[in-house]
Amino acid sequence: MRCETAFRLIVSECLEEVATNHEAACAGDPAALHHMRIALTHLRAAIAFYSAMVADSEWTRLKSELKWLNGYLGETRDLDVAIETSRGTPDARAFRTARVASHQRLQRALESDRYRQWFEAMWGWVGSGPWSTRQDPRSAQRRAAPVAVFHAHRLARWHHKLTRKSRGLQGMGKHKRHRLRLASKRLRYAIEFSQGALPKDDLPKWQAIMKHLRKGQQILGELNDAEMRRSLATSLERAQQRASTSDRKPLKLLDPKKKSRLLRRAAIVYRKVAG
Repeated sequence: MRCETAFRLIVSECLEEVATNHEAACAGDPAALHHMRIALTHLRAAIAFYSAMVADSEWTRLKSELKWLNGYLGETRDLDVAIETSRGTPDARAFRTARVASHQRLQRALESDRYRQWFEAMWGWVGSGPWSTRQDPRSAQRRAAPVAVFHAHRLARWHHKLTRKSRGLQGMGKHKRHRLRLASKRLRYAIEFSQGALPKDDLPKWQAIMKHLRKGQQILGELNDAEMRRSLATSLERAQQRASTSDRKPLKLLDPKKKSRLLRRAAIVYRKVAG
Protein backbone atom coordinates (compact mmCIF):
# COMPACT_ATOMS: atom_id res chain seq x y z
CA MET A 1 0.00 0.00 0.00
CA ARG A 2 1.18 3.51 -0.81
CA CYS A 3 1.58 6.00 2.04
CA GLU A 4 -1.00 8.38 0.61
CA THR A 5 -3.60 5.59 0.57
CA ALA A 6 -2.85 4.54 4.14
CA PHE A 7 -3.00 8.14 5.34
CA ARG A 8 -6.41 8.70 3.77
CA LEU A 9 -7.77 5.50 5.30
CA ILE A 10 -6.51 6.32 8.80
CA VAL A 11 -7.75 9.92 8.86
CA SER A 12 -11.08 8.99 7.24
CA GLU A 13 -11.75 6.54 10.07
CA CYS A 14 -11.01 9.28 12.60
CA LEU A 15 -13.41 11.71 10.93
CA GLU A 16 -16.11 9.04 10.71
CA GLU A 17 -15.74 8.43 14.45
CA VAL A 18 -16.11 12.16 15.09
CA ALA A 19 -19.30 12.21 12.99
CA THR A 20 -20.68 9.12 14.75
CA ASN A 21 -20.38 10.76 18.18
CA HIS A 22 -21.33 14.30 17.19
CA GLU A 23 -25.05 14.16 17.98
CA ALA A 24 -24.63 12.45 21.36
CA ALA A 25 -21.83 14.85 22.33
CA CYS A 26 -24.13 17.78 21.52
CA ALA A 27 -26.74 16.18 23.77
CA GLY A 28 -24.25 16.07 26.66
CA ASP A 29 -23.25 12.40 26.74
CA PRO A 30 -19.83 12.17 28.47
CA ALA A 31 -18.87 8.91 26.72
CA ALA A 32 -19.59 10.33 23.27
CA LEU A 33 -17.58 13.45 24.08
CA HIS A 34 -14.68 11.26 25.22
CA HIS A 35 -14.81 9.13 22.05
CA MET A 36 -14.96 12.25 19.92
CA ARG A 37 -11.91 13.67 21.64
CA ILE A 38 -10.00 10.40 21.28
CA ALA A 39 -10.82 10.34 17.56
CA LEU A 40 -9.41 13.85 17.18
CA THR A 41 -6.29 12.85 19.10
CA HIS A 42 -5.88 9.90 16.73
CA LEU A 43 -6.33 12.31 13.83
CA ARG A 44 -3.63 14.66 15.11
CA ALA A 45 -1.29 11.72 15.72
CA ALA A 46 -1.80 10.44 12.17
CA ILE A 47 -1.14 13.86 10.65
CA ALA A 48 1.98 14.30 12.79
CA PHE A 49 3.12 10.81 11.77
CA TYR A 50 2.80 11.72 8.09
CA SER A 51 3.79 15.36 8.53
CA ALA A 52 6.62 15.28 5.98
CA MET A 53 4.12 14.20 3.33
CA VAL A 54 1.02 16.23 4.22
CA ALA A 55 2.15 19.49 5.83
CA ASP A 56 0.82 22.39 3.74
CA SER A 57 -0.82 25.80 4.11
CA GLU A 58 -4.32 24.33 4.28
CA TRP A 59 -3.43 22.07 7.20
CA THR A 60 -1.97 25.08 9.02
CA ARG A 61 -5.40 26.73 8.82
CA LEU A 62 -7.31 23.57 9.71
CA LYS A 63 -4.98 22.90 12.64
CA SER A 64 -5.82 26.31 14.07
CA GLU A 65 -9.52 25.51 13.84
CA LEU A 66 -8.95 22.13 15.47
CA LYS A 67 -7.22 23.88 18.37
CA TRP A 68 -10.31 26.08 18.75
CA LEU A 69 -12.57 23.01 18.87
CA ASN A 70 -10.33 21.11 21.26
CA GLY A 71 -10.49 24.00 23.69
CA TYR A 72 -14.21 23.38 24.20
CA LEU A 73 -13.92 19.59 24.18
CA GLY A 74 -11.01 19.63 26.63
CA GLU A 75 -12.71 21.97 29.09
CA THR A 76 -15.82 19.80 29.32
CA ARG A 77 -13.87 16.53 29.39
CA ASP A 78 -11.67 17.79 32.24
CA LEU A 79 -14.81 18.54 34.23
CA ASP A 80 -16.21 15.08 33.50
CA VAL A 81 -13.03 13.52 34.88
CA ALA A 82 -13.09 15.85 37.90
CA ILE A 83 -16.70 14.89 38.63
CA GLU A 84 -15.88 11.19 38.40
CA THR A 85 -12.82 11.43 40.66
CA SER A 86 -14.29 13.76 43.29
CA ARG A 87 -17.49 11.93 44.18
CA GLY A 88 -18.45 12.52 47.80
CA THR A 89 -16.24 15.59 48.18
CA PRO A 90 -17.33 19.22 48.69
CA ASP A 91 -16.10 20.13 45.21
CA ALA A 92 -18.23 17.61 43.30
CA ARG A 93 -21.31 19.84 43.22
CA ALA A 94 -19.33 22.83 41.95
CA PHE A 95 -17.82 20.67 39.19
CA ARG A 96 -21.28 19.50 38.11
CA THR A 97 -22.56 23.09 37.98
CA ALA A 98 -19.54 24.20 35.96
CA ARG A 99 -20.04 21.25 33.62
CA VAL A 100 -23.52 22.46 32.66
CA ALA A 101 -22.16 25.84 31.56
CA SER A 102 -19.15 24.26 29.86
CA HIS A 103 -21.31 21.88 27.87
CA GLN A 104 -23.53 24.72 26.72
CA ARG A 105 -20.46 26.41 25.25
CA LEU A 106 -19.36 23.13 23.67
CA GLN A 107 -22.81 22.51 22.19
CA ARG A 108 -22.83 25.95 20.57
CA ALA A 109 -19.42 25.26 19.08
CA LEU A 110 -20.40 21.83 17.75
CA GLU A 111 -23.60 23.18 16.20
CA SER A 112 -21.94 26.26 14.68
CA ASP A 113 -21.22 27.01 11.04
CA ARG A 114 -17.57 27.27 12.02
CA TYR A 115 -17.51 23.63 13.11
CA ARG A 116 -19.42 22.45 10.04
CA GLN A 117 -17.08 24.33 7.71
CA TRP A 118 -14.04 22.89 9.49
CA PHE A 119 -15.36 19.34 9.28
CA GLU A 120 -16.20 19.62 5.58
CA ALA A 121 -12.84 21.25 4.86
CA MET A 122 -11.05 18.39 6.64
CA TRP A 123 -12.67 15.86 4.33
CA GLY A 124 -11.74 17.97 1.35
CA TRP A 125 -8.15 18.34 2.50
CA VAL A 126 -7.70 14.60 3.12
CA GLY A 127 -9.03 13.77 -0.33
CA SER A 128 -7.49 16.48 -2.48
CA GLY A 129 -5.54 18.99 -0.40
CA PRO A 130 -2.44 20.77 -1.71
CA TRP A 131 -0.26 18.00 -0.25
CA SER A 132 -1.81 15.49 -2.67
CA THR A 133 -1.10 17.44 -5.86
CA ARG A 134 2.46 18.67 -5.38
CA GLN A 135 4.42 17.54 -8.41
CA ASP A 136 8.01 17.88 -7.24
CA PRO A 137 9.85 14.51 -7.21
CA ARG A 138 10.33 14.40 -3.43
CA SER A 139 6.63 14.91 -2.68
CA ALA A 140 5.62 12.33 -5.26
CA GLN A 141 8.13 9.89 -3.78
CA ARG A 142 6.75 10.35 -0.28
CA ARG A 143 3.17 9.71 -1.44
CA ALA A 144 4.22 6.59 -3.31
CA ALA A 145 6.50 5.16 -0.59
CA PRO A 146 5.61 1.64 0.63
CA VAL A 147 3.71 1.97 3.88
CA ALA A 148 5.60 -0.88 5.60
CA VAL A 149 8.98 0.77 5.13
CA PHE A 150 7.76 4.22 6.14
CA HIS A 151 5.90 3.05 9.26
CA ALA A 152 8.83 0.97 10.51
CA HIS A 153 11.20 3.93 10.13
CA ARG A 154 8.82 6.47 11.65
CA LEU A 155 7.90 4.32 14.66
CA ALA A 156 11.56 3.74 15.44
CA ARG A 157 12.16 7.50 15.34
CA TRP A 158 9.22 8.29 17.63
CA HIS A 159 10.22 5.52 20.01
CA HIS A 160 13.75 6.91 20.25
CA LYS A 161 12.43 10.40 21.02
CA LEU A 162 10.06 9.07 23.68
CA THR A 163 12.87 7.11 25.33
CA ARG A 164 14.88 10.32 25.66
CA LYS A 165 11.89 12.24 27.01
CA SER A 166 11.25 9.63 29.70
CA ARG A 167 14.72 9.85 31.28
CA GLY A 168 14.68 11.23 34.80
CA LEU A 169 10.93 10.76 35.08
CA GLN A 170 10.84 10.63 38.87
CA GLY A 171 12.33 14.12 39.10
CA MET A 172 10.19 15.70 36.39
CA GLY A 173 7.91 18.64 36.98
CA LYS A 174 4.25 18.40 36.07
CA HIS A 175 4.65 20.13 32.69
CA LYS A 176 7.35 17.74 31.49
CA ARG A 177 5.33 14.77 32.74
CA HIS A 178 2.33 16.07 30.84
CA ARG A 179 4.36 16.35 27.63
CA LEU A 180 5.68 12.82 28.17
CA ARG A 181 2.11 11.58 28.59
CA LEU A 182 1.05 13.24 25.34
CA ALA A 183 4.05 11.80 23.49
CA SER A 184 3.24 8.35 24.91
CA LYS A 185 -0.32 8.63 23.71
CA ARG A 186 0.83 9.69 20.26
CA LEU A 187 3.27 6.77 19.93
CA ARG A 188 0.67 4.30 21.18
CA TYR A 189 -1.86 5.49 18.62
CA ALA A 190 0.78 5.36 15.90
CA ILE A 191 1.52 1.73 16.79
CA GLU A 192 -2.19 0.94 16.73
CA PHE A 193 -2.74 2.25 13.22
CA SER A 194 0.56 0.74 12.03
CA GLN A 195 -0.15 -2.85 13.00
CA GLY A 196 -1.47 -3.86 9.60
CA ALA A 197 1.57 -2.34 7.91
CA LEU A 198 4.35 -3.81 10.03
CA PRO A 199 6.33 -6.95 9.16
CA LYS A 200 5.07 -9.94 11.17
CA ASP A 201 8.46 -10.40 12.82
CA ASP A 202 8.38 -6.84 14.20
CA LEU A 203 4.80 -6.89 15.40
CA PRO A 204 5.33 -8.63 18.81
CA LYS A 205 7.95 -6.04 19.79
CA TRP A 206 5.64 -3.10 19.05
CA GLN A 207 2.67 -4.77 20.69
CA ALA A 208 4.71 -5.20 23.88
CA ILE A 209 5.73 -1.53 23.76
CA MET A 210 2.10 -0.55 23.23
CA LYS A 211 1.09 -2.56 26.30
CA HIS A 212 3.68 -0.78 28.45
CA LEU A 213 2.64 2.59 27.02
CA ARG A 214 -0.96 1.96 27.97
CA LYS A 215 0.12 1.23 31.54
CA GLY A 216 2.38 4.28 31.62
CA GLN A 217 -0.43 6.49 30.35
CA GLN A 218 -2.70 5.19 33.09
CA ILE A 219 -0.19 6.04 35.82
CA LEU A 220 0.67 9.47 34.43
CA GLY A 221 -3.02 10.06 33.81
CA GLU A 222 -3.78 9.54 37.49
CA LEU A 223 -1.20 12.16 38.40
CA ASN A 224 -2.50 14.53 35.71
CA ASP A 225 -6.12 14.10 36.81
CA ALA A 226 -5.21 15.03 40.38
CA GLU A 227 -3.37 18.12 39.16
CA MET A 228 -6.27 19.11 36.92
CA ARG A 229 -8.83 18.54 39.67
CA ARG A 230 -7.01 20.88 42.02
CA SER A 231 -6.57 23.49 39.28
CA LEU A 232 -10.27 23.38 38.41
CA ALA A 233 -11.31 23.59 42.05
CA THR A 234 -9.06 26.60 42.60
CA SER A 235 -10.39 28.34 39.48
CA LEU A 236 -14.00 27.73 40.47
CA GLU A 237 -13.34 28.95 43.98
CA ARG A 238 -11.92 32.21 42.67
CA ALA A 239 -14.67 32.66 40.10
CA GLN A 240 -17.44 32.10 42.63
CA GLN A 241 -15.62 33.94 45.40
CA ARG A 242 -16.49 31.12 47.80
CA ALA A 243 -13.53 31.69 50.06
CA SER A 244 -10.11 33.26 50.18
CA THR A 245 -6.98 31.14 50.32
CA SER A 246 -6.62 32.12 53.97
CA ASP A 247 -10.05 30.68 54.79
CA ARG A 248 -9.62 27.39 52.99
CA LYS A 249 -6.68 25.05 52.73
CA PRO A 250 -5.62 24.34 49.15
CA LEU A 251 -6.44 20.90 47.81
CA LYS A 252 -3.60 18.43 47.87
CA LEU A 253 -2.62 16.88 44.57
CA LEU A 254 -2.00 13.43 46.00
CA ASP A 255 -0.70 11.95 49.16
CA PRO A 256 3.11 12.40 48.82
CA LYS A 257 3.74 8.71 49.44
CA LYS A 258 1.19 7.69 46.81
CA LYS A 259 2.65 10.15 44.32
CA SER A 260 6.13 8.75 44.96
CA ARG A 261 4.85 5.21 44.39
CA LEU A 262 3.17 6.20 41.13
CA LEU A 263 6.32 7.87 39.87
CA ARG A 264 8.42 4.80 40.72
CA ARG A 265 5.96 2.58 38.87
CA ALA A 266 5.98 4.93 35.89
CA ALA A 267 9.79 4.94 35.79
CA ILE A 268 9.81 1.12 35.73
CA VAL A 269 7.24 1.07 32.92
CA TYR A 270 9.19 3.52 30.78
CA ARG A 271 12.39 1.56 31.23
CA LYS A 272 10.47 -1.36 29.72
CA VAL A 273 9.25 0.88 26.90
CA ALA A 274 12.86 1.84 26.19
CA GLY A 275 13.79 -1.82 26.08
